[in-house]
Amino acid sequence: MDPVDELNAADVASFSATIAPLFEHAPRFIERLAAARPFADEDDLFATARATARSMPEDEQIELLNAHPPIGADAAAMSAMSRNEQGHDEPDANAWIADELTALNAAYEGLFGFRFVVFVAGRPRADIIPLIERAVHADRDEELRRGLDDVVFIAEDRWQSVRGPAPLREELREAIALEVSRWMVGEIDRDGLGRAAHRLIEEGVTSPALVALSIEALGPGDTLDASVARLMAEIGLGGWDGGQAGQLLALHAAASILGEVSQPIDGARRIVAVSSNPEFDTLVSRWESTPEARQTVDAEIRGAAAVLFGPHEEESES
Repeated sequence: MDPVDELNAADVASFSATIAPLFEHAPRFIERLAAARPFADEDDLFATARATARSMPEDEQIELLNAHPPIGADAAAMSAMSRNEQGHDEPDANAWIADELTALNAAYEGLFGFRFVVFVAGRPRADIIPLIERAVHADRDEELRRGLDDVVFIAEDRWQSVRGPAPLREELREAIALEVSRWMVGEIDRDGLGRAAHRLIEEGVTSPALVALSIEALGPGDTLDASVARLMAEIGLGGWDGGQAGQLLALHAAASILGEVSQPIDGARRIVAVSSNPEFDTLVSRWESTPEARQTVDAEIRGAAAVLFGPHEEESES
């Protein structure tokens, strides 16, 4: 039976035993989620969890947030899932990190009246320090909503780690691969990749690694390589590199030429920019240097795109 169908069919005690560890056993929230059944699928389960967390009374929202241990707390006081997420299997070499987190957590909780919760997403605890430092200057209502959303992100990541991620549809895998490839070849920067990841999440792409990347890309840090590698491995493209990224984007540009989504010269320029294709480089040079022959070169670009991508459907039928 599908795991969500099992949850729908379970009695309240069995449902709670399965779901409670995902949300650190927050009692009233778990009761509300049990009462919200049935769920159509996993997406509906966590969409309902998010809507429930946002709409319930504030004292229950704070209970849900405070069920999570403070970042950097004593490992002995944490659940196994929290301990693993916060990296206690690999203790920090610097004691100051724990002291700094303790002080910042206390300042945050004293200011807002609830605990700082963030989807750690495998980051070292030192990287959380600037996040809390910025959070103490945020609006209280915004922080309450963000924390509740991160509670659900954490729960979804835990669910996937136990159940295993559901395979994404091919078009969603391609959408992720395209955005990552654009970042690899320099078409978009770190912020652009973060915005693209966030947009895909808003469009309904369910991927813990994508959520982690969206958070890291919009925060501090020097490199996204590890997060990108995790995401590409999750969609079955482990080891994806710049050469493969350029090839994918070139194919995408060729398809846009054949589908008349872009002008031939615009598609050709993009192919040249993202890949080392001497034929298109020559065609672009001819188009730019001989204005009187541009119609002829446009036709040659379409022909080259058909060879690169495969013949257009209408052409193959004829």
